[in-house]
Amino acid sequence: MNNITNLAAAREARRPYQPQDSGGKGYALLHRKIKDLPFYRTDSEAVHLWVHIILSANHAPAVVTTEFGETLVKRGEFITGRNTLAAETGIGSDRIKYLLNKFEKLSMITRAANKKFTVISVQKYDDYQQNLVPTDCQQSANANQPVSRPAEEVVPTDCQQSATNKEVINNLLPKGNKYVANDQSGSPQKPVEQKPKLSCEEVWQCLKDELPEARGWRCLTDERRNLIRSFWGKANKIARNLDGKPLDMEGFRGYLKYISENCRWMLEDRPDQKTGRTWRRMKFDSFLNSKLYIEVREGDRDDR
Repeated sequence: MNNITNLAAAREARRPYQPQDSGGKGYALLHRKIKDLPFYRTDSEAVHLWVHIILSANHAPAVVTTEFGETLVKRGEFITGRNTLAAETGIGSDRIKYLLNKFEKLSMITRAANKKFTVISVQKYDDYQQNLVPTDCQQSANANQPVSRPAEEVVPTDCQQSATNKEVINNLLPKGNKYVANDQSGSPQKPVEQKPKLSCEEVWQCLKDELPEARGWRCLTDERRNLIRSFWGKANKIARNLDGKPLDMEGFRGYLKYISENCRWMLEDRPDQKTGRTWRRMKFDSFLNSKLYIEVREGDRDDR
């Protein structure tokens, strides 16, 4: 009886691994280093989106058909859009935009976009999704390298963890071929790299993340946007003098963290014994002041 059991187990072990179906289902590995992300404890939506991106990226290269022609989607890449990510994760579209900008500035992703969709590439993808897959699966994937196919065919790649397939592409692009027809040359349009810009929403979110005890804002008005831009321009020059480089979001976050740890008097309501009044904690507007910025950087505003 023991021999029969062992024989059945051996046959099961030799059975070929079943690749994922066309819906992008299948296993995925996730390294524990994700817990080292700077926002892991403070921003659950950012963690949610980052895990979704890791799970959506291609595990192996694949050729997909778009209205701009056949496109090679490499390992660690996938095709999507802001509204698609919002629908898939339940995170608001504006928040998705902010988080993608944040990931790009942290060198976690790169993006290449055209008028219809964006190709997101996960930097250091192997750190999160190593090639630890069954031997049968690896051999099958290596035997199916992407090759040129007819326009209507998507090249299958065994064992890939991909959200990029015909169903996703059809959801991203409108029906018909009018965009291809307008291009008389017949050559696909190249994605255009988007340059990161200062996001007032990102600055506002950073203030909320790092200084939750301060008096905040309920909305972002045009006046407050202008305040952010004006502060950023002046603080940028100060940062160049102090650090030898322009102010970025990480530098701004460091400035706010320093206040949170060393300038507690700014974040607490304290009674004034001389006047009998109560000193109120500062509002977001106060921290967007170039004079305060340089004084904090030089240690002149620390708790006494």
